[in-house]
Amino acid sequence: MTKKYKLNLTYYLIPILFSAKAYCQDNISLNEIDYKINKGRFYSSLNFSLDQRNAENENQLIRQVIDQNKYDYTITANAGFAIKDNLTLGFSAGYGRAKEVITFLDQDDMEVQSNLLEQSFSFLPNLRQYIPIGAGRLQIIVQTQLGFTFGESLQRDFMMNDVNKIETDFIDFQLGINPGLVLFFNRNWALETTVGVAGFSARLDEKTVNNDVDAQEKVQTTNIDLKLNLLELSLGVAYYFK
Repeated sequence: MTKKYKLNLTYYLIPILFSAKAYCQDNISLNEIDYKINKGRFYSSLNFSLDQRNAENENQLIRQVIDQNKYDYTITANAGFAIKDNLTLGFSAGYGRAKEVITFLDQDDMEVQSNLLEQSFSFLPNLRQYIPIGAGRLQIIVQTQLGFTFGESLQRDFMMNDVNKIETDFIDFQLGINPGLVLFFNRNWALETTVGVAGFSARLDEKTVNNDVDAQEKVQTTNIDLKLNLLELSLGVAYYFK
């Protein structure tokens, strides 16, 4: 049995957007508000995303999972400045944390319990293009970002007669496009939602097993993904001023 919970805002955002459209049509005063992102305007926002997964008796190709409990979340603070109309230069800083407790059978049908704890810090300079729809209360955003993530993880594998301790330090570089929507409640306050990044990424992992530094493993991976992940949604509240 598998249960997977993800902060999927699609089902909540669509009714909100239709309600906002109807509300704007019935209230001329709202349409008269200037929602434009004019040159010189500032914004700040706080975004949150969450992913949780529970599984029991699941076949995951190379292993048979007896029980799995996993979650990860990310909190991101953003700030930006409009260098021209509908175009902002910004910076984001984020903190992520993940935890997994899993019991599975390895290839020799031996039971293994693995505990993983990971944390990361991200820094993302970015450019945002705003595309107003109608009066501008609803706007499409296309964010091009250059991301750097630094993190570490600790994993302990408990086997019948042994325990493995795996420490990992990693650096992740990312260049991509992060589209989304902004819905203004008034001229200053807005709701933001964005989807997963499409673009190029490169990552370097340094793994140390049981404190054996001389046998440290280094793994470098690169990836080009041009598909937008609509399930990787984040929700945030933004404040625009000036």
